[in-house]
Amino acid sequence: MSFVIDLDAERREVQYPHGITVLLGGEQFLFPAEIPADCLDPLFSPELDLMGVLADIVNAEDGSTTTGELVEVIFRRPKLPAAFYGALKDIYKGLLGEEGFTEFTAIRPSIGDYVRLTKALASVYGVDLGKLFKSDGSSESGGQMSKQTSPATTSSTPAESGSVPDNPASSASAD
Repeated sequence: MSFVIDLDAERREVQYPHGITVLLGGEQFLFPAEIPADCLDPLFSPELDLMGVLADIVNAEDGSTTTGELVEVIFRRPKLPAAFYGALKDIYKGLLGEEGFTEFTAIRPSIGDYVRLTKALASVYGVDLGKLFKSDGSSESGGQMSKQTSPATTSSTPAESGSVPDNPASSASAD
């Protein structure tokens, strides 16, 4: 007997099986129900260097990034805004196809249209770059320290990794 993972089964149950209709300028545009992974390729192009930008932001000196530091990151990469806009257009071209994208751009969407549409589609598609690039480390808070809830040391904690505790019964779990 073999095990089968049927990704098509889940796709058939998508909330928007016929696509996502977007209205703009009195016209309707049909976006796919799920975002094809290769549509995000422009975000990872060397020209855009989005990963380098994110690394600069994450590696800020004190661990937090201010608006000034973000502006500095952009000024160090003067081609970034144009590269990002190009990547965004390539993503929309991938989603709509050549003909659909030509019709879409013929309406001359505003920057606000792109921003609102991108946010709405990201929500529908479930794409959250913030979570995708979330730091694995714990963040420090500038708040008050919490009260200690247990003694600093216990007799059942082994001194070395892998050693047996002094009182084996205390570390047994009740299954």
